[in-house]
Amino acid sequence: MPLQIFAHRGHHTDHPENTVGAFDAATAIGAHGIELDLHLSRDGRPIVLHDAAVDRTTDGSGSVANLNWAALRQLDAGAGERIPTFDQVLQTAASSLRLNVHLKATGDARLVPAVVSAIVRADALDRAYLATDAATWQQARAIEPRLTGCHLGPHPRSTPEFLATTNALGCRIVQLDWRLLTADYVARAHALAIEVHAMHLVANHDDGVYATVPPTGADAVLTDYPDRWL
Repeated sequence: MPLQIFAHRGHHTDHPENTVGAFDAATAIGAHGIELDLHLSRDGRPIVLHDAAVDRTTDGSGSVANLNWAALRQLDAGAGERIPTFDQVLQTAASSLRLNVHLKATGDARLVPAVVSAIVRADALDRAYLATDAATWQQARAIEPRLTGCHLGPHPRSTPEFLATTNALGCRIVQLDWRLLTADYVARAHALAIEVHAMHLVANHDDGVYATVPPTGADAVLTDYPDRWL
């Protein structure tokens, strides 16, 4: 399978991160998937935002958990974009896109049931997967055994032990810093039917990545630079 390119928070170098515009832009450049982050509004609606507060990415202020959807939907997320709900992304994202759904507000017991319900309702079990810790994953899988999971367990994730734990959890994807990848690690993962996604983000950018990752046999790259990869 060719290396798949996931746009981290959408194609956010050209559009505000985690917005419908950023996700549509990722589709337009040919990305295979997108990564998005979920929090829960005060009234229990899963919304797409990276931070626990709206201050950095919108013209508003305050904690997401303290704001109802009616208030959140009024905020400007940049360039006229609005904060989308998870339901909205499921409805508008191209059906060809895989969705890396990073669960953020895992301390709120309402999050997992709401997210799982949204995925099932949208008939998106074949393209949306949950990226989360072991305990949250187990909660989600107990609700819907058909879910696919990406194990965001403790570092280091580049060990045989981490792969064994991932396999025992029934997660089929791992993601880790591209600088830690080796062909041996990827081969071990593939022997367990686990995909390996390399993280290539602003904090670890190096032009050497373009020659380093493909020979390892990694399945995908989760990147802030989808246009360069494509």
